[in-house]
Amino acid sequence: MRILALVLMASLPFGLMAQKKVELSWPAMKLDASTKLITYSGVPEVGGVSAQDLFDRALKWGGKYHKNFAEKLRKQDREAGEMEIFVRFPIFVYDAKGVKTTSTQGLVQYTLTLRFRDGRYKYTVTDLNLKATSYEPLEKWLDKEDANAKNHAYYLTDVDTEIQNMIEEMTKGIAKAEGAASDEW
Repeated sequence: MRILALVLMASLPFGLMAQKKVELSWPAMKLDASTKLITYSGVPEVGGVSAQDLFDRALKWGGKYHKNFAEKLRKQDREAGEMEIFVRFPIFVYDAKGVKTTSTQGLVQYTLTLRFRDGRYKYTVTDLNLKATSYEPLEKWLDKEDANAKNHAYYLTDVDTEIQNMIEEMTKGIAKAEGAASDEW
């Protein structure tokens, strides 16, 4: 009887740990009010630069940032000041401990739309989905009650990081004039 009591007491902490609920970290992804889609948008200002020059800078940035940029460019209308880019990137599987592995979970796709005006441009990232046999929008992954919510939280965090990095690089790339004279000798 004493041995049974010791075994039960020794296993008690493990039983309590198994019941402990892991708190998931979800990125702050905004849903567009009208479309109900995850959307990233902004209107950076680049003073004194024409819409055509901003368009050209965006093309240069896209060519440096994206592999096979010409294949990703779905629309480019310099006169109207509009550009549409279709992007894909991989997301990776997480193990039971929450560590990212090198195994690919799939490809996330999105559309980046750019519209240019003199001194400013507007970017919109939308239509985020997992490449699959049928359209699988990422908005479904926002459900915290889903059976796979833990993995979805990891994937959405990776997606948010990837898009935020792209936006940061794009903003820097478009703001910077190529071939500008330098005072360094």
